[in-house]
Amino acid sequence: MLLLAWTAAASAQPYDLVLQGGRVIDPANGIAAVMDVAISGGKIARVAADIPGRDSRRVLSVKGLYVTPGLVDLHTHVYTRGRTATVTPDDAVLPHGVTTIVDAGVSGARNFDDFKATIIDRARTRVLALINIVAGGMNDDIAKEYIVADMDPAAAAAKIRQYPSILVGVKTAHFGPPGWIAVERAVAAGRLADVPVMLDSSVYSNSGRDTRTKVLEKMRPGDIHTHAYNDHQVEITSRFTGKVQPWMWEARKRGVLFDLGHGGGSFLWPVASAAMAGGFPPDTLGTDLHTGSILSLRVNVLNTMTKLMALGMSVEDAVARATVNPAKAIRRFPAIGTLGEGREADIAVFEMRQGVFALVDSIHKKLTATRNLAGVMTIRAGRIVFDRDGLSLESAGNSPSLAPLPRPGPAPPPEGDSGEIVFDLLLKNGTVIRPGRLTARLDIGISGGKVRRIAPSIPARFAKLAADLDGYYLTPGLIDARADVNNMDRPSAVTVDHHSLRHGVTAVVDPASTPAIVRRSRVRLIAGPRSPMPADALASGLDQTTALEGASLGRTMTLLLNQGVPFERIVARATRIPAAALPDFPNLGRLEANLPADLAVFEIVPGPATIPGPDRRRTRIAARVQCILTLRNGDVAWDLHGLTLREWTQAGGYGSYK
Repeated sequence: MLLLAWTAAASAQPYDLVLQGGRVIDPANGIAAVMDVAISGGKIARVAADIPGRDSRRVLSVKGLYVTPGLVDLHTHVYTRGRTATVTPDDAVLPHGVTTIVDAGVSGARNFDDFKATIIDRARTRVLALINIVAGGMNDDIAKEYIVADMDPAAAAAKIRQYPSILVGVKTAHFGPPGWIAVERAVAAGRLADVPVMLDSSVYSNSGRDTRTKVLEKMRPGDIHTHAYNDHQVEITSRFTGKVQPWMWEARKRGVLFDLGHGGGSFLWPVASAAMAGGFPPDTLGTDLHTGSILSLRVNVLNTMTKLMALGMSVEDAVARATVNPAKAIRRFPAIGTLGEGREADIAVFEMRQGVFALVDSIHKKLTATRNLAGVMTIRAGRIVFDRDGLSLESAGNSPSLAPLPRPGPAPPPEGDSGEIVFDLLLKNGTVIRPGRLTARLDIGISGGKVRRIAPSIPARFAKLAADLDGYYLTPGLIDARADVNNMDRPSAVTVDHHSLRHGVTAVVDPASTPAIVRRSRVRLIAGPRSPMPADALASGLDQTTALEGASLGRTMTLLLNQGVPFERIVARATRIPAAALPDFPNLGRLEANLPADLAVFEIVPGPATIPGPDRRRTRIAARVQCILTLRNGDVAWDLHGLTLREWTQAGGYGSYK
C-alpha cells in the first residue's frame, strides 16, 4: 500500500526539478525577474513565479543566484588531436554555465570525422563546429595553414552538408601570406553551404589586407568578425582619436557580426574601454578558449561577461550576448539560447560576488573590479552536470573542525646569494612553510627561473617587481600523486595545466604520461614512481568525471583542513612525502636557494560554506584553502589576485603594429 501511495503521489508531480527563487534572465523572452524554473523530461516545462514545490519530485532553492539559459561560447578550440593548444570541452566549460560551444576551425574537411568520433560524440557539452577552409585544419606547423591548394570550398561545403546538425559555419585563421585568397575561399564555402563564416584573417600591414576592406567588401551580412577588441591595425578604434572607426559602424549596419574572441592575444583594456565608451559592444562573447587563455587569463564566458560589466554593460545585456545572440548567429535559435517552454533544459546558475577582483587582459594587465560572476550549477538537457556547492547532494551531516593555523617562528639564517643582485621577482613577507624546517616569515628572491635568495627583509629595490604576501602562506610547488591527464590518448583524461597550476600543483604523477603529452604541458608530468606512492601522499584523482564533481588538490587540502589536520602537515603530504617516492626528480617538493622556482602561495579563506565531498555528499566547511599564486620555473602561471600585475591605466602605451 505504501508503494502504491508513493507511486500515485509521484505520478501526480508533473516536474522532475524546480529551481526556486532565482533571478531569471532570459533575454529571448524578455524575462528579468525573480521566478521559478521547472524541468520535466529534460525540457523546460514552465517559467513562472511561485511554482508550488509539491508539484515537483525535487526542489532546489537558488535564491540570490542568477538563472539563465545555458551559455553559448561561439569561439573555442577543443579538438585535441589538432593543435596542441586545445583543451578538453566538458571540464573546461561546464563549470562556467556553458552548455553549448563552437569549435572554431581546428578541424577541416579531412579530419572532421575524427574530431566527431573522439570529442563531439563523447562530450556532455553540446559541441558544434566551424569547419576550417584548410582541409587539414589548424596545425602546430603554421605553414600547413598557408597551403592554398588545401583550401577547397566544395570539400568544406560538402562536409557541412554531411553533418548539418553539427557544422554551423566556416572558419579561416592564421593565413600569413599576402592577399585575400583564404578569406575568399572561406566565403565561397559559406555561400555554397549557406552558412556564416568566421574570419580571423591576420590583418597586418605586410599582408596586403585591411580591416575596412574585410568588413565592408569581403564579408556578408551574418558573417562574424572575431577578435573584435584586439590591437592589430587598430581595427575597432582609432589610435589618434580613440573613437570607433567609421567603417565598423557601417559594417554593423550592413549585418556583419562582431565576436569578442578574447583568447590569449585579442582583448586589450584600452581598446575595449574605448569601444565600450563609444557605444560599440561585441555582439557575442566568444572566448577563443585554448591553453593560452584558460589559465593565466582565466578566460571563460562568465569572465568575459564580468569584464564587459566592469566597462559599463548591464548583466542583462551580457547574458543576451552569451545566450540568444550567439544562438542566432549560428542559426540555432530557438533550439538553444532560451528558457522557452518545451526547449531542452540547458541552464546556467551563477552568482555575482562582491569584493575586489583582478580582471586580466591579453597582455597581462589588470583592471581591478568590485564584481565578479562565478558558476554555481550547470544543467545540461535536464541533468545537473556541475554543482559547485553540492546544493543537489545529500548532506554529509559533518561538523568541520579546524586546527590552529601556522604561525611563523624566528627567521633562519639567510640562504643563497648575499650580493645585491637584481631579482626578476621578489616575494615579500610570506609565511614560508617548508616541511621538515621551521615555518618562518621570509622573502624569496627569484631570478633566471631559480630561487636565488631566501632571507628576511630583502629590500624591494633589489627587484624588478615585488609582490607583498603578508597574510599568505608560501610553499614548494605541490605534487599531485594521481591524476588522469593524458588527454591526447585517453578520453577519460583532463587538460592538466589549468586544473593543476591554479591549485599550486607544479608536478603531477600519471602513469599514462607519454613524451608527447609531457612536451605540451607546463606542469611537470611524471609517468610513475619506481616504488608505490605513500598512502598519505595527496592525490586529486582528477579525470573527466571527477573534475565536474569538484575534484582538485585544492579540494583535498580543504577537506583535510576541515577535519582538523594541521596545514603544515597537509603541505608535507603534498610535497616532501610524495617527493620521497620520486628519487629521479630530486628537486621536487623543495624550496631552497639555487633550485628551480616551483612555488605556490595560499590563503585560508574563512567562512561557512559547503562543497561536494569525494563521497558525493554535501560537506560543510569552516574555511577553504585557496591558491592565489603559482610559479613554475620562476614564471607566474597563476595569479588570482593580480599581485604580480600592473593596473592597465598605469601600464604605459599599448601597441602591436606589424
